[in-house]
Amino acid sequence: MNTGRTGFAYSQARLQARLGQSSDHAEIDRAHAARDLAGFLAAMRATSLRRYTARLAATLSPHDLERHLRGEWSALVDEVAQWQPAAWQPAIRWLRWLPYLPALQKLARDGRPPSWSRDDPVLGRIVAAEPALRPAVLDASPLRPLRPALMAQGDMVAAWQAHWRLLRPGESTAGRALDAIGAAAMTLDATLRDAPPGGGSAEAQRAFAARLLRLFRRHPLSPAAAVAYLGLKGLDLLELRGGALRRAVLAAGAA
Repeated sequence: MNTGRTGFAYSQARLQARLGQSSDHAEIDRAHAARDLAGFLAAMRATSLRRYTARLAATLSPHDLERHLRGEWSALVDEVAQWQPAAWQPAIRWLRWLPYLPALQKLARDGRPPSWSRDDPVLGRIVAAEPALRPAVLDASPLRPLRPALMAQGDMVAAWQAHWRLLRPGESTAGRALDAIGAAAMTLDATLRDAPPGGGSAEAQRAFAARLLRLFRRHPLSPAAAVAYLGLKGLDLLELRGGALRRAVLAAGAA
């Protein structure tokens, strides 16, 4: 097994190459000008986000669109994790569960799962169980480290972060960079939650993306580069999700 900074050379080369293939904002803006979902997806397939659209179709329901996009995020995280030294792979793979935290938080607080979660391949078995049995079902899933927070009706984000720190092999400069990325993500989340209804999020997301890019460049040959890259790609997926869901919901309402 490779260790130390040289162990990240392969990952850095792959991440740099992928980042160099990113679409510019003009291409994305042209896609957002499409009036319907079919046109939006067709335009997105002319951008670097096309890799995330293979399983998306204009006939899918909003819930199915989100399920496919969660799958794309998980596949992306697993791919990037495979590029890392073995000691860091579990910590990177833990990022795949981030999209599930809001649903798990809702489950922990009042026991009423969102409707889409019943058909989700990860959450389906958990929400199908009686509330008293859900911690045991979760215990048999990859989300097992979150069981104490579910039972205590606690903070799922804090529980996820605590386990993420346990998975990171040792404290280092990389650890401080990873904490900086986490803090920036929490700041963005708070900004979006405090925004008025209908308020735009583009400026806050651009500021977050700029910070991620700085951290990516400042911490090459480290796990921080991988996490910053995934943050940037996560923003791309959020943009794709927002554009697709707006059009899907409007189409469903019209139907």
